[in-house]
Amino acid sequence: MMDRIAEASPRLKARMAGACQLLEATGATFGQVIVLGRLVVDGNAAATAANILGHERLFWLGFASSLMGVAFHIAWALLIYVLLKPVSRSLSLLAAFFVLVCCAIRLLPASCTSLLCSSYKPVAP
Repeated sequence: MMDRIAEASPRLKARMAGACQLLEATGATFGQVIVLGRLVVDGNAAATAANILGHERLFWLGFASSLMGVAFHIAWALLIYVLLKPVSRSLSLLAAFFVLVCCAIRLLPASCTSLLCSSYKPVAP
């Protein structure tokens, strides 16, 4: 796959990077802003848990959308690395490193939230 990307023209690579960035922004916005905005109640953990349990499919759709956003962000990082490599290999590696660290930081809370919500069992009063 790396050979195909290397063979493509810089204009095509830049367009693919732009498309990946757009898809990442759309997926992350849907998963982290729209879905969480509907499910999370500020200052009330019990109401938030009830919303998540009551709209479990929406929660998982938002989680999957966030994961897809991270996948597109990783693809964007690869394309930016390939585009910037002729300019400065060390600078492009540094940029790719920071983007991948950012992706790891975004994945950690999302995975912890999904594990906590999937193992949560409400206690009957």
